[in-house]
Amino acid sequence: MSPPIEPRPHDDLQRVIYDTHPWPLMGAGDVAFHEAGHVVIGLTLGMPCHDARITPEGTAGRAGVMNPVNDKSITTTTPQPPVEVSEIYQQTSKVIWPGMPPAAAALNNATMLVAGRQAELIHAGIRLTGTLHMHDADHQQARAILLASGQRLAMCWAQRMARHLLTSAWPEVEAIAAELRSTGTWTNPVAWARQASPSKLLQANNASRQFI
Repeated sequence: MSPPIEPRPHDDLQRVIYDTHPWPLMGAGDVAFHEAGHVVIGLTLGMPCHDARITPEGTAGRAGVMNPVNDKSITTTTPQPPVEVSEIYQQTSKVIWPGMPPAAAALNNATMLVAGRQAELIHAGIRLTGTLHMHDADHQQARAILLASGQRLAMCWAQRMARHLLTSAWPEVEAIAAELRSTGTWTNPVAWARQASPSKLLQANNASRQFI
């Protein structure tokens, strides 16, 4: 059953500090839904999403947003430092969303990065009212991107935006997660093409069901 669609956060909440929540699943999150969350939000926001993979035992995975996973290791590759990743995202944003203000592009990127954990929470039926505070690579990179764009307090906004977009397109999340569980891989059948730059972050929300 699809969860109810959560409303998008108000823009005036963007710089409010929220109470933080520790990761509530105690290591029992679902990797297939995690990677599917990254992919669905990436596709919704017009980002290049090539593929995704999870290990046979379902304990680790990678989503090929920006760059394809292909046959690369998903267990031994050390992520680049968050500051370096932030610089890479700033440069690629100019190609993906030409003309979009840097602050809006940063929010797009942060929303995609935090979507993995949010998809796990939605799948588990958990809804948090404040910020999920974690130190994994996704959240470290999202924080670095927001800090570089002068939006260091926008993490809760990005997480709530991810939940809004994920619940709006939950059947797609379930479909990709099911394929990952079944075969260990998902490949996007549609080649990426640069979209016209939206004037606001969520103009892509209306297109969230058009990629499968």
